[in-house]
Amino acid sequence: MNGSVTFYLPFGLVLDGNLYRKGTMHLATTGDELDIQSTDEAGMNTRYRDILLLAKVIDELDGLKPVTREMIENLFEADFLYLQLLYREMNSELPTQITAVCPQCHREHPVMLPELYRDMSIYQKA
Repeated sequence: MNGSVTFYLPFGLVLDGNLYRKGTMHLATTGDELDIQSTDEAGMNTRYRDILLLAKVIDELDGLKPVTREMIENLFEADFLYLQLLYREMNSELPTQITAVCPQCHREHPVMLPELYRDMSIYQKA
């Protein structure tokens, strides 16, 4: 994976009646990590840490620059989780394959995380 990736939020950020879905995220730098560590709240709350970190590594969202903490806080939960997975995948913090258990038949199935959102082509419309 190169230094940045284009993504499409499954639901999108709604601001002032406008929907923003297409964005870019860069690989985290040491500086990105250090900047958020100086915030007291980040050390006490991992969720807040992730909000601050995503605001650092998301370069733009449909032309909105910079992406702020408030923007990340206003995302739908599914979009926030998607961005957390994308961040972890890009920065090698996540295995590329996990095992999911079917709630009905209780069989285990391998799931490739990089492919998890690839079949959501309906969300990739500009």
